[in-house]
Amino acid sequence: MKIALIILISAFAFIATPAQSLNTTNVVVGSSDFARPRRVPSFTMPTPAMITELERATFDLLNAKRKERGLPALVWSEAVAAVAREHSVDMATMNYFSHKDMNGRYVSDRADSFGLKKWRAIGENIAFNKGFADPITRTVQLWMNSSSHRQNLLDDHWKESAVGVAVASDGSYFFTQVFLDKK
Repeated sequence: MKIALIILISAFAFIATPAQSLNTTNVVVGSSDFARPRRVPSFTMPTPAMITELERATFDLLNAKRKERGLPALVWSEAVAAVAREHSVDMATMNYFSHKDMNGRYVSDRADSFGLKKWRAIGENIAFNKGFADPITRTVQLWMNSSSHRQNLLDDHWKESAVGVAVASDGSYFFTQVFLDKK
């Protein structure tokens, strides 16, 4: 029987129920932040190659956090990356932030639709930020400061993972990390 481990974003002061539209103001809400306007520097849309670099840099930083705690590195999976990317792109394109997509699917459903059906457990962390000079470091910081996200990141039963990043036209970054434990 599949067990879907879906960790809600407790690091953010809002929860999307079932999917929350994001407004277009430059407001960032984080674990210790109150909603406040930020000046957003001029924005240039990253190329697909830059997005791939952002995904790998995020993944490497997450593995560094695991290594600091004596845990083995997660193995990058292109199949898992496809699931993560699809969700980040969907959130950026459709302007919402939620574990549940606009079609009512969760990470387990999305993985199944990509042919990843032989797993014991699956998990997902998502993040949204805008206006930070280093969105990767900010995302990892928020996940590490959230007990539920940190628990997911540092769980030693996860073996495979990947990060999908999408950037909306307004400079908002959407991150999805999917964890997979195969049968």
